[in-house]
Amino acid sequence: MRPSAARVILALAATAFFAGTASAQVTTRLYDHVHMSVPEPLVAAQWYHDHIGGEWVDGRTDRLLFGTTRIMFLGNRGNTRTPSAEGSIAHLGFSYTDIAAKVDEAEAAGASVTTPVREVPGLFKLAFIVDPWGTTLEFVEDEQHLGFHHVHLRSPDPKETLQWYEDTFGGVRMNLRGRLDGILYPGNVWILVQRGETFPSNEGTIDHIGWRAPDAAPTLADLTARGIEMTVAPREMTLPSGMIEFFYVAGPHGARVELVDRAPDMR
Repeated sequence: MRPSAARVILALAATAFFAGTASAQVTTRLYDHVHMSVPEPLVAAQWYHDHIGGEWVDGRTDRLLFGTTRIMFLGNRGNTRTPSAEGSIAHLGFSYTDIAAKVDEAEAAGASVTTPVREVPGLFKLAFIVDPWGTTLEFVEDEQHLGFHHVHLRSPDPKETLQWYEDTFGGVRMNLRGRLDGILYPGNVWILVQRGETFPSNEGTIDHIGWRAPDAAPTLADLTARGIEMTVAPREMTLPSGMIEFFYVAGPHGARVELVDRAPDMR
């Protein structure tokens, strides 16, 4: 039996709907790294290795691995960077079993304590320090999630900013301990956002944050189709541990965001 025109129209409409839905799906990406801007990368990396944690990675001593997340240190060529606290990438969070001891250790090594250890009911114990180069770090006692814990962004509109990251990099939108709206990414890294006016991350001590892009070309095509601005075109770099390809896009309120295509065995 020949299908009616109405049935054909309904079938085409359904096909278009599901095609549109599929094309709108967002790939959840592995959180990859943080890049810091400091005058002497090797000195800063050694300080973090000795007092914050991590292990050397990529055959270099200017970058550390926390689980699957790298923290890398980039020389700022004498350009003074603004302390991170009010930047679009405001601070980094690390979780330990005893933050009082960790705060004492960091302070003895040259950090400034801006918020002594306190317990937030229903959340966990926390404290804030500023490292010797101006980056704010939050120490928390989240025993279910030790090591590199979160990236805290700053935005005049936190909900809008979280939505951008969810729409761009996927992740699981949920509340941390039922208290803080955020996104949890593979690699066990939270993205959180606090409210406030801000400045671009490339003016601050935390230059940019990054996600993994297993295939750089199709990832870039997908992001540009979504209207996301590419700020640095794809390029390759050879490390002692292998080749990577990377590019940059513009995040909300001046946050600089990198996507990296690295081999899976490059941890």
